[in-house]
Amino acid sequence: MCLRHWGLFLGLFSLSASALQMKLSEFSIQLPEDWRLHQQAKDGATELLGFENGEHYLQFYARSKMGFPSSEDLYELTDAKVVKQYIYPIQTAITWKFTETLKASVPASLGSGETSQFSYLIISKGGTAVETAQHLRDFISGIQIPIPSNRSLTGPEYTGKKYYLGFGDSLSGFMGNEVKYDIAHTHDIFTAEIGGSYIGTKVHGTQSGYNELNRKWQELKGVMTDKDMYVQYSSGHGSHTGLEFGPSYNQIRDNALSYPAKEVIIFTMACYSGNLVNSFNEKKQLWQDWPSQGRTLMVMASSRANETSSTGPIHDDGEPNGPSGSAGSAFGHSLWKALVGNADGAVDGIKDHFLSLEEIRDFTIKRTQEVGGHTPMVTGAYNGNLLMVKVPSHEYLAGLIGGTESLSEDQIMEKIRELDAQWRLK
Repeated sequence: MCLRHWGLFLGLFSLSASALQMKLSEFSIQLPEDWRLHQQAKDGATELLGFENGEHYLQFYARSKMGFPSSEDLYELTDAKVVKQYIYPIQTAITWKFTETLKASVPASLGSGETSQFSYLIISKGGTAVETAQHLRDFISGIQIPIPSNRSLTGPEYTGKKYYLGFGDSLSGFMGNEVKYDIAHTHDIFTAEIGGSYIGTKVHGTQSGYNELNRKWQELKGVMTDKDMYVQYSSGHGSHTGLEFGPSYNQIRDNALSYPAKEVIIFTMACYSGNLVNSFNEKKQLWQDWPSQGRTLMVMASSRANETSSTGPIHDDGEPNGPSGSAGSAFGHSLWKALVGNADGAVDGIKDHFLSLEEIRDFTIKRTQEVGGHTPMVTGAYNGNLLMVKVPSHEYLAGLIGGTESLSEDQIMEKIRELDAQWRLK
């Protein structure tokens, strides 16, 4: 069986007579002009590649059909209008079905196909509906891949390390649980396999915590390489110049920009935290060309520079019996809901069971405005189609810290005591 010009690691699966298991055999694709590989990852039975060309992006998924009867199991449409469906006639071993969709003003085109062992899905986004459909045809016609560049969610060949650092302080006790759960939630996602298996550190407290944060920043600076990735989340009180926890916005900025990491993603929940975004923008000349170097920077703050940030809904609507504050802050709650899967399909209406930066960004902004009445700010140099997290199962979420729905009041209080001990609060 031959696919014209194709030879990429995603390719045809064949049955091994000796092992009687599905094995991946290579096929190749001739990349259209000006396109480049942006992401390569593997999630169980699903292989994925992401390609970019300016504002245009194309994601390519291949999944073993063992347990998945059709290519439609790779995605579902939500709130997206199906504009057109047709069969694309091309002489390959796969019959491709095209679906053109529209959600709000975001056009997308899907190409789906199958072999006896595989389901395939290609999603084209960016530009006009005509362009998205043409990009699908170009890619299906054949490709050749450059040396892979592993990103965020990564494949088995990835050799770098991933670091998560969460820090904050509840000070007088206001938003005490919110701060703890904000950090715990993001830590539990990114340090798990679904979020990329980052090496996690959490720091909490007043002056001693700030000293520990500085030590950790210096430690990371000494070991981080250009193959590594870094996610930072902070939560607590803030001012126009910095965090009550200790670091100023300029210190946070200068530390992050000193790292040689391939990806730097920063989330901050604090009043007036839009000033962190302004601080990064003051040094834009240092990072605006990162994408041309294969690097990503995204900085997201919970409110505008002159705006306070709010508590969350007190109780998570999915866990109404949780302790007060377990839903997190308005921003932390919204980010948490994005990361656990609610953001899937938020931009283009296509649920592919993975969460991209733009899905996380747009859902979190909208939900924060609804819950807290303030508007998160974002800056950076990044491709929003970068896949960061895969949607977790309900069973997985039930076991995460903060899962309280089935617990008694005594068990809930024990969870709070454990968190307090973990954060070294008196």
